[in-house]
Amino acid sequence: MDINVLVNQLIILFLMLFTGFGLNKLGLLGGEVDAKLTTFVLQFTMPLMILASVLGNFGERNIPMVLAIFIISVVMYILLPIVAFLASRIFRIPDYHRGVYQYMFIFGNTGFMGFPLINALFGSEAVLYAGIVNIVFNLLSFSYGAYVVSLDGNKKLELNVKTLLSPGISISILAIIIYFLNIKFPSVIVSPVTSFGNMTTPLAMLLIGSTLAKMDLKSVFTDISCYIFILVRMLALPVALFPLLNLFITDEFLLQFTLIIFVMPVANSCVLFAKQYEADEEFAAKNVFVSTLCSIVTLPLISMICL
Repeated sequence: MDINVLVNQLIILFLMLFTGFGLNKLGLLGGEVDAKLTTFVLQFTMPLMILASVLGNFGERNIPMVLAIFIISVVMYILLPIVAFLASRIFRIPDYHRGVYQYMFIFGNTGFMGFPLINALFGSEAVLYAGIVNIVFNLLSFSYGAYVVSLDGNKKLELNVKTLLSPGISISILAIIIYFLNIKFPSVIVSPVTSFGNMTTPLAMLLIGSTLAKMDLKSVFTDISCYIFILVRMLALPVALFPLLNLFITDEFLLQFTLIIFVMPVANSCVLFAKQYEADEEFAAKNVFVSTLCSIVTLPLISMICL
């Protein structure tokens, strides 16, 4: 694994995060500003980020490989919620944290962290395949993911027609259609969509930093539950799943790709959904921060053990 790529992405993420921390201390972030910014990201920039991922001209595509990765992604995102539900019971996670815990367990940072690593390990063509995983990720994240997080919060999400037509889900479905029909768009459309979509990661990290600014930083690093979660989700689970994946996936590239893309640290969107539905955003931010920091050890370790 290219450690330089991993370290570079971590530095970028933490610079954004600590900027959010500082802006909160200066009074420029926090409270109502954070609430409105969260809605802006979830309803506008994040859907456009999803759309931007399929608007590029991909040229010739390996359709059998694309379909294989799409099927693997669907299967993984069926299995992970089941494992997450069981883990939340086995480890006796309190009721008020179970939804956020399950979201953290299911959804890793496959985009900002995943794409550069996949590119460094497997080449630019593999980034396209990571985009397929991300489409399935977003479809489930905005539906089931948002729902389980809302179970912890004061605002409950009902899975009805209105929910299923939300920007995140609608755009995810549209992205699948655009990709598989190989529809091309002119740069005059692609450029602004991509620019708005690229705002998502910086804004999300600013919000995470703003949340951490309200917390006792000592508690962030000394909370043993964070490290237990990392040990289970980012080390034990991949090692346990590897023999099973090896039985069903015979292609070496597919096996390595699947393992790497699904062992990323907790997705930034966990904090955004926790804020939106008034769940414990500090619990979410703490785990995003610590899991991202620890990934500099866990990702190379998994690579050495399994690959």
